[in-house]
Amino acid sequence: MAFMFRKMVVAGVGLIGGSLALAARKQGLVKEVVGYGRGEENLRLARRRGIIDRYFSSPGEIPKGVDLVILGTPVQATVSLAASFLPGLEPGCLISDVGSVKAGIVRDMEKLLPSQMSFVGAHPIAGSEQWGAQAAIAALFSGHRCILTPTRNTDQDALKKMTVFWRRIGARVEIMDPHLHDKILGVVSHLPHVLVYALVNTLSRTRVDSVDLKQYCGGGFKDFTRIASSRPDIWRDICLVNRRAIGKSLGDYIKNLERLKKLMRDGKGSLLEREFARANEVRRQIA
Repeated sequence: MAFMFRKMVVAGVGLIGGSLALAARKQGLVKEVVGYGRGEENLRLARRRGIIDRYFSSPGEIPKGVDLVILGTPVQATVSLAASFLPGLEPGCLISDVGSVKAGIVRDMEKLLPSQMSFVGAHPIAGSEQWGAQAAIAALFSGHRCILTPTRNTDQDALKKMTVFWRRIGARVEIMDPHLHDKILGVVSHLPHVLVYALVNTLSRTRVDSVDLKQYCGGGFKDFTRIASSRPDIWRDICLVNRRAIGKSLGDYIKNLERLKKLMRDGKGSLLEREFARANEVRRQIA
């Protein structure tokens, strides 16, 4: 069997990294998968599930012959972890990531890597609020968009190879400028997470006599706030690294909230209904 990669290291064997390893195995794209992480219990589970063949817990223990590294850690740790792996990597190794923020990582990785190694930024638009190796599934990316974020410095052969890799896994690959990526995701993904965290904390800090408000949350509240169960350290890093784009979209959202608040305060029912109808129509247009 002809493998695209002989030895892949997955740094961060969670929902995304673990699912990527399972999918790559299923499609015969890799010969061996080696996991890296700090939580040995999670790594042992990944090995029992057949996600990885073996694992290591210290960057200095990275095995020889690695030709693909997937960085799946919280985004603030991505570049520093790559730097710690660098002494053990050989010329020709391809490095990629799966982070939800791209511009800063792409810039810093291009500065870090020697000319004999290539970096291709990637963001698969798939996932759930679950995390860890127990959440990994091979079909996670099937039919979902994966955004690759090359620059004029990106090696074209490496870009083509990662494009084929993600397509064979079942993703719909799209090429996008990393700065544009961060602006878009700041609105459609990062902002909703911030809003939901704030909403759930508002509920927890609100007192209505002695009533436990959590006991009265119906399906709508639970559906809307599902993503508040997402891993906090992942979203801490995303909000800090992409704070400019998130800050702008959060400011726009606050203006819209203030508008609705004013319409309710002034009893402007027809205008309020118009706002709701507009949102209703836009929601129908979302695939």
